Amino acid sequence: MSVPALRRDRPEPETLWRALATAHLRGAAVDWHAVFAGSRVVPLPTYAFQRQRYWLEEAAAPTDVSSAGLDSAGHPLLGAAVVLSSGDEYVFTGRLSVASLPWLADHQVMDQVLLPGAACVELALRAGDEVGCDRVE
Repeated sequence: MSVPALRRDRPEPETLWRALATAHLRGAAVDWHAVFAGSRVVPLPTYAFQRQRYWLEEAAAPTDVSSAGLDSAGHPLLGAAVVLSSGDEYVFTGRLSVASLPWLADHQVMDQVLLPGAACVELALRAGDEVGCDRVE
């Protein structure tokens, strides 16, 4: 099917474009070089990104917390311990991630990863050790 060069100022151009597209989809041979005079064919990838990643990889969590003015808690779940200015209060922090602690993914409920109760007790015990408490009640 050969079509003279199209101009957008003619009446009902959308209907004509739709008819050409429909004819092409149904197997008609459309001479697209005649339809788009002066254009050229540009190869497109068959897959949007050709399996190449364009995103930055997530940086590993920093393990040295001293650069932020914190003291290491010396525990795999607790990253840092901070004594507040009052002197009798503490703040403990850590990063729990399936990427850095893959065993966390073993405890799932309805496809959601949950922190196991034993890990919560371990966090409480370790924080208690830091402040002089030897048990959890």
